[in-house]
Amino acid sequence: MMSDTPLDEPRLCASIPIEDIRSFLDDFPALLWRIEIARSRIEFLNDYPLQPLGDSARLFLKNRAFRKQMLLPEDSHLLDKFLDAVSQGKTMATVFRVHTPNDSIMWLKLTGAVNSSDPRYYYGYLLDVGDTVNVIRDIQRSEEASRNRIDHVPTPIILFNHQSLRLRQANAAACHLFGLPNAATGRLPHFSEISLHPVDNLGAILNDLPTHPWNGVFEFSTTQGEPFRAETELRWVPWKQTALVRMSVTPISDNRKDETKLSENVRAAFENAPDLSAMLGQALEHPDISKRCNAIMLSCICARNNVVQVYGTGAPLANMAQGEKFSYRGTIAEDIARFNLDHLVVDETMDSIKPIDWALFIPHGIHSYYAKPFYMDGELQTVLILCSTEPERFVDVKPERFDTILSSLNEAINALRKKKS
Repeated sequence: MMSDTPLDEPRLCASIPIEDIRSFLDDFPALLWRIEIARSRIEFLNDYPLQPLGDSARLFLKNRAFRKQMLLPEDSHLLDKFLDAVSQGKTMATVFRVHTPNDSIMWLKLTGAVNSSDPRYYYGYLLDVGDTVNVIRDIQRSEEASRNRIDHVPTPIILFNHQSLRLRQANAAACHLFGLPNAATGRLPHFSEISLHPVDNLGAILNDLPTHPWNGVFEFSTTQGEPFRAETELRWVPWKQTALVRMSVTPISDNRKDETKLSENVRAAFENAPDLSAMLGQALEHPDISKRCNAIMLSCICARNNVVQVYGTGAPLANMAQGEKFSYRGTIAEDIARFNLDHLVVDETMDSIKPIDWALFIPHGIHSYYAKPFYMDGELQTVLILCSTEPERFVDVKPERFDTILSSLNEAINALRKKKS
């Protein structure tokens, strides 16, 4: 298609009144400057104060000794590189930190380029980018937290690329279940290598994921070729410049062999937990628990000394003192031991006359809970308690539903105790 404009005719910018340009320079939220390269002379084009620097910003650009005082030493090479680019007339940008008059740290950005119509001059600006740095840090913290949550979930979780279907991350439980290499020791495979479904059949599901998470049964295979079926949940996860799919997998237990494998996967997830809080957090993320609970407690029992020591995690327990001690009398542990119970359910703590319910559970908004005891050498040692802020969350729930995860958690807690003793 022919253009009406000759190829050698430069495109003309809209005519802008000089008053508008001057107003823009005065209002621009950065300190604008130009340097006459040959004479090493700087001129400021506006009067933006760059608080809290004020006049220090101008002196910073002029005076090398003053600049050295303001710059954080580890960032000095960044500014040196920028100034070298200025002397050579090269386009350049850099970010660095300075000390401010009020003893804070300020993030600044310098950007500049030669004026193509008059190469004698190098134009640029000095800009406060503290807000941008904070936004980037928040994004990085959010992304890191997201990845850590995957690592700390005891059920198998895999992240794969929405477009290429290449696996990007697998937590410990998923590596154990699928026979995947550790991220540090090997490259993760393509989704087609662990799925028995034709990849083409995924198209409709994946296209709907941004608005409709998917749940259903998938046929999988380990990398060693062992097939299995699993309840699968797929969710859309925006990630930097791409999109990932978060796949949560719960193997369908058809026999004792499958139950053993599921138990091994859960144990594998706990092995990497650095401390008790992380272990409890992992357990709370397990699908069988997270569907009914929003908190979990560990009660360490010392009946001979009339003491129980309680730890917990979950939103309702955010302000709970970890390791707080209570009298053994009137506790869940006392009822379990007295009546030889294999578990204890309270449907509504507000109807309870048990002292511990009013001292611990009700103040944190816990209305119902399921408690599972664990013994050592015939003595009650630990009670793990699944908590909900809603009443009657454990009505008609079969206790064995929680056995795999709670038994594995108890084993991990015992191992941690031995390590610290």
